[in-house]
Formats: sequence, C-alpha cells, structure tokens
Amino acid sequence: MEEQTIIEELIELDTRAADIHTRRKKQLAELEGRYKEEEKEMHRNYASQIEDKTRKTAKKILKEAQQEVDQLKLDTKEVLETMEREFEKSLKNITDEILKRIFDINRESHG
Repeated sequence: MEEQTIIEELIELDTRAADIHTRRKKQLAELEGRYKEEEKEMHRNYASQIEDKTRKTAKKILKEAQQEVDQLKLDTKEVLETMEREFEKSLKNITDEILKRIFDINRESHG
C-alpha cells in the first residue's frame, strides 16, 4: 500500500472515530436529559402521592375527631338529662318533705 493511501485511510478512520465520538456524546447528553426528566417526573409523582396520602390521612383524622366530638356531645347530653332528672326528683322530695313538716306542725299546734 502506498503511503498516501494509508494516510487517507487513517484520516478517514480518524474522521469516522470523531463522528462516532460526536454521536456518542450527543446520545449521552440525550440519555442524561431523559434521565433528568424521568427523575423530575418521579419526584412529581412521589410529591403527588405524598400530598394525596396526607390529604386522605388528614380527612380521616378530622372525621374521627368529629365522631368523637359527636359522641362526647351525646354523652354530655345524657349526663345533663340524668342530672336534671335527679335534681327534679330531689327538688320534689325536698318540697314534699317541707310540705309534710308544715302540715305536721299545723296538726300538732291545732291538734
């Protein structure tokens, strides 16, 4: 082979190697860009899932708290009604006792 032919082939090989290097560099940059986009998308998905889970958990906690408040209101109402009945019963007993004593005193003095 002639020296000129060898030099031309070497130049051609060098040119192809440079082209391959440039294409690989471009492919690597594209892959890196896709990787970063996928990473961002994953972060968005996780953030969305966390937000949904947080919203559902907060809603559940609020619902349970409201149920407890409602139950406390019912319990308090029952206690108050019981206390009111007991008070009325005691008041009636005291009133009856006072009236009885008044009548007993009247009988003794007129009797």
